[in-house]
Amino acid sequence: MVMIARRFNGPPLSGNGGYVAGVLAERFLAEFGPTPGAKVQVTLRKPPPLEKSLTLRQPPETEVLRLMDGGTVVAEAELVEAAGELVEPVSYDEAVTASKDYAGSVGHPFPTCFVCGPEHPTGLHIFAGPVPGRRGVVAAPWTPAEDTSGPEFVWAALDCPGGWSAGDLEGRPVVLGRMSVELLNDGEPLVAGAPHVVLGRHLRTEGRKTFTVSALYGPSGEPVASAEAVWIAVDPKAVRPEGAGGADAAGTAGAADAPGPAGATDVVRD
Repeated sequence: MVMIARRFNGPPLSGNGGYVAGVLAERFLAEFGPTPGAKVQVTLRKPPPLEKSLTLRQPPETEVLRLMDGGTVVAEAELVEAAGELVEPVSYDEAVTASKDYAGSVGHPFPTCFVCGPEHPTGLHIFAGPVPGRRGVVAAPWTPAEDTSGPEFVWAALDCPGGWSAGDLEGRPVVLGRMSVELLNDGEPLVAGAPHVVLGRHLRTEGRKTFTVSALYGPSGEPVASAEAVWIAVDPKAVRPEGAGGADAAGTAGAADAPGPAGATDVVRD
């Protein structure tokens, strides 16, 4: 069983995509183990509901793990090739300067987002702003707390900076559709209380889809993780889980494709 606590929202009524993907990725690795040369990719099919018991299911003869809300697939994880690009770093001071121009300080489509929402009282407060002289690149400082230093928070931290690298999210709101993360520090935990730097870079936009990469650097400037993501343009008011009293968001990553983890023994195998 998996439950996404209300604290970890993205849109007001659903889970933050990066955090939910990170939780599912950890469950996937606990079930199947890591594979050299591969990384976990998570596709979000529906807005993840909050404070609801979700189940894990493995389709027959696959190494795919699905997060289920009853009979509905919310998200699914699988392995993909680890090849990817790493966003070039900036110094911590440069990230602090960039964050001062964070576009989400005003006109944020989801101002209570756990990762980047200025109105979330206990969020990560990763406010990625444009890096001077580097088109399409944003950066932010981040100091993980003791309760936000687990591997799922690496995914969360890498999430929103990618979205903000796309530019005008007030005029063109997007939500995470698919994300893959490569851990570059042998899976070592984040250093709580130490300064980190997160960057995002916009690659391209094709119709409703936006493609980005992001990277997380540790206190000594060492690369901690990198990510690739696909984002889907949405109407913010429509991003609601099924049964949440509004229109369903039609699968944030379905369009892209056409409390913490429990033990691995609760995976249902079809």
